[in-house]
Amino acid sequence: MATNNEILIIGPPKSGKTTFLAQLYGRLINRMGKLRIVETPDNIEAIKQAYKRLAAGKEPESTPAKDNLEVNISVALDGQEFLLSCKDYGGEQVRDLVGLMEYDKTWIDRAKTNDRWILFIRPSEIEHRFDLSMKGYAEKDLRERNALIIGTSDQSQFIELVQVLLHARGKGMKDPINTPRLLIALTCWDELNTDSTPEEVLQQRMPLFVQFIAANWEVGAWKILGVSAQEFPLNSDEACNKYREKMPQNFGYLVLDDNPKEKDLTRLIEKALSL
Repeated sequence: MATNNEILIIGPPKSGKTTFLAQLYGRLINRMGKLRIVETPDNIEAIKQAYKRLAAGKEPESTPAKDNLEVNISVALDGQEFLLSCKDYGGEQVRDLVGLMEYDKTWIDRAKTNDRWILFIRPSEIEHRFDLSMKGYAEKDLRERNALIIGTSDQSQFIELVQVLLHARGKGMKDPINTPRLLIALTCWDELNTDSTPEEVLQQRMPLFVQFIAANWEVGAWKILGVSAQEFPLNSDEACNKYREKMPQNFGYLVLDDNPKEKDLTRLIEKALSL
């Protein structure tokens, strides 16, 4: 069966999903990038509002937890038209998929109908493995007392998230997975201040997760890249003024194999479609 071009963007809270969609919208309406808009989409008020906040030099607000919006955008890539179908939802829903280990019909439909998944992971928010050879028990106990949720590690939760979505899709792992194609986007790349590649960063921070994906997906059916949708935090007057003066679509970049600072954020969609 042919792989369709519908894309499910999966992002837990604070992973940068809303900011990316706002920046993607800005580039589409201003015809900046390889991906071109064919007609003005409906039902994207939340994304438009996030873009307007960026244009005013303000951080976008997260999508409300209970929101479930279907965002359909007619676009063209290299002369071929298709419908870019993105789901806009509160990131807390992704967290609850793992925390509650249950999903509703909405998530079953999402998992089944989208043959290309983009998983947003914010590396700076990933808890490092605790090394007792470098830190003492007292510090370990303090970290655990201050933790919001004491349970499995971050990388284990991402493994469980992927497993839940595969289960919702009705996809087993007996044979290597070809579909859904999986693009792993390491978000807020500017926070890392690193010269490492996205593959190296993910391997350093989530080695078990990388092993899980590599063991279950076919070679060529998954990929890792970096993305900084905002490029820098809007936490100073200077930063806010840059956004107000130059407009949001002139900021942000991808970290790709062929360009470590690709300004065309629409290429993230191109990379998902090329898998």
